[in-house]
Amino acid sequence: MEPAHETDTREVLACDESFFTALLAADHDLLDTILADDFLIIDVLSGQVTRREELLGAIRSGQLRFTEVTRYAEDRSVRLRAPVAVVTGRTRMVMRYQENEVIAHSRYTHVHARDSGRWRLMSAQGTPVQTPRISAGRLPLFCDTALAGRIERAEVQLIARSSEAARRRAGTAGFVIPVAGGVASCAGEGSPYNKVAGLGFGGVPDPAALDEIEKAFAACGSPVQVELAHLADPAIGALLTGRGYRLESFENVLGRALAGAPGRVMPSGVEVRPSGAEEFGTWLDVVAEGSVHPDTQGVPWHEEFSREAIIAAERDSAAAGDMRYAALRDGVLVGGATMRISGGVAQLTGAATVPAHRRRGVQTALLSARLADAAAAGCDVAVIITQPGSKSQQNAQRQGFDLLYTRAVLVKQP
Repeated sequence: MEPAHETDTREVLACDESFFTALLAADHDLLDTILADDFLIIDVLSGQVTRREELLGAIRSGQLRFTEVTRYAEDRSVRLRAPVAVVTGRTRMVMRYQENEVIAHSRYTHVHARDSGRWRLMSAQGTPVQTPRISAGRLPLFCDTALAGRIERAEVQLIARSSEAARRRAGTAGFVIPVAGGVASCAGEGSPYNKVAGLGFGGVPDPAALDEIEKAFAACGSPVQVELAHLADPAIGALLTGRGYRLESFENVLGRALAGAPGRVMPSGVEVRPSGAEEFGTWLDVVAEGSVHPDTQGVPWHEEFSREAIIAAERDSAAAGDMRYAALRDGVLVGGATMRISGGVAQLTGAATVPAHRRRGVQTALLSARLADAAAAGCDVAVIITQPGSKSQQNAQRQGFDLLYTRAVLVKQP
């Protein structure tokens, strides 16, 4: 049996490491579990005392973001005086504060205390060993019509191939009809691939082409749903509203430039790896369980899908070539995600964690793994779709994603 002193030392170091991991990942939920209720930090730049909620608020808002945290294990030590432990060490941190980049070399002192049977961080203080270097922060990713067109073309391929896979699986009629650079797709009753996507970057649709598409959807008993980017040709919006389409919702397209090689962020106990065919059934169950309990903050989605529809859609996206990722926590599969690469664009097409394992850094790990793989594959931009004003959008922006454009969801009933 491991001596109690060694067990405590190991657990204290794990808590200390998780603190740095959470800072790097901007993982507010993980920090919430690590920091004691009366936590305070003495700022390495100004010596200002900042309390728990102030630090969490700065990270939550994106005002403070850590992009690099280098720890020097040879300079780290632990002193135990149960129920308190003091950790000292040395770091090099690169952070963005109020859009300025700061590089700080420091020695730190962290005080941990046992709270309800586990170690939590009570106090942190950093002392600079070099003068911090401050420079102007990065510019947000700018989206012009050329970038929006690339992203929409990737979306067209995703919808078309997934729709074809769905119809092969179910043996349904359906259709995939090219239209003005976009695509109209019907993959079967209740499918998320029943839509018109990618319009606006290949000319204005001919009214006769829209007549054909509307008749095809009507024959399937389905409304026509058009997802139209606000950077698309504005003549299309006027054309659709003149034909009886009505605005029903919005969705945001966020992007992150993939210059360099984003690092993988793996909180303690979490592992992310490619998901193989042998666990596909379990992976589907996990993703479905996470997806049927969605984020409800912000403007609601126009669409909601059943557990069965989600499982079917994930089967179809896998058949269409999407890459699957599995997230394990303490060896148990608790989350999953997908990614698709097309024309240098990495589409982060979905991620879900079962509710019992949320706020443990699983989503952060899934995101960082996909970003690292996308950069390694030569992509220059990663994109993610969120509800406007949602927790998902907030989390994406904390991870360096910028709002690129909005899609309007326009619907015409049969």
